[in-house]
Amino acid sequence: MERTLIYVAIFLACLACMLFFAWRFTRHIDSKIERQFQPSGSFTEVEGGSIHWYKQGSGPNLILIHGLAGSGLNFSTLTALLANDYTVYVIDRPGSGFSTRQPSISANFDVQATMILQWMDKLNIENANLVGHSMGGAIALRLALDAPSRINAVSLLCPLTTPAMDPPGPLISLYIPHDGLRSLLANTFATPLRVTVGKRHVNQVFYPELVPNKFAIQGGGAYALHSTQFFNASCDIVASTRSLYKQYKRYNEITCPVGVLFGEKDKILKPSTHTPAVTELIENSISEVVANAGHMIPVTQPDACKAFIDKVNQMAQPKPI
Repeated sequence: MERTLIYVAIFLACLACMLFFAWRFTRHIDSKIERQFQPSGSFTEVEGGSIHWYKQGSGPNLILIHGLAGSGLNFSTLTALLANDYTVYVIDRPGSGFSTRQPSISANFDVQATMILQWMDKLNIENANLVGHSMGGAIALRLALDAPSRINAVSLLCPLTTPAMDPPGPLISLYIPHDGLRSLLANTFATPLRVTVGKRHVNQVFYPELVPNKFAIQGGGAYALHSTQFFNASCDIVASTRSLYKQYKRYNEITCPVGVLFGEKDKILKPSTHTPAVTELIENSISEVVANAGHMIPVTQPDACKAFIDKVNQMAQPKPI
């Protein structure tokens, strides 16, 4: 019995040391990321948090909504193209990038959509076209359901649209339902693990295309290593199934034009699953595929994305700006 207690004590001491060093490493990486990435836009307070955003260009309003574990920086190349024809608003989703989401606020898509609508109210954006990438596509669809008079058109880039899906590749590691365990892992072991396997996971997300050399910094890829990004992205993915069950059967209520553009070889979200969920229910919809492309087409295929967004927006009835 005494020997067993000694072994237990040794195990607990080793575990405590591992937790401490993992925590110290996480704090080091967080500090390094915070020095490397600084907010470049403005902050608008909304109920439950704040929205970080910036504006570029002139013309009809166009709001870009990024995907899981991402930020508005993911759109940096595409934004420059779109700004030639639109007033482009690039936002960090609540809890992502530099935007905040209070711990008591749900990550459900209807809540995120409400926060974005409050942000639009405060900026006096009466109506806009939307672009949503990956999980941002699901939230764009939620906005079209919740505020039909304010959304002119929705362009979806490799979107998440339905709960009927396979695990989203390496992103499934974010699925941690228990709040306490999520917080513990975010502050200790998650960062060392992601630093170790991060390059392989990013390659899987971009497959079959190559990861651009500038993506880590200019595209915001490295910012996803911050512990708060892991925690909030885990909240997002846990909330996604329930959120999608609440909205996907209502897509037939959407009357504005909706377009779905997928990379042909997307391994994160299957085009054969997520395109019909939209096009079979929304009458005024179109879909296209980019040959030999993967999930990150806003980064790798900005010209194709710009041409498709233009096509979808041209299908909309003009509204006053």
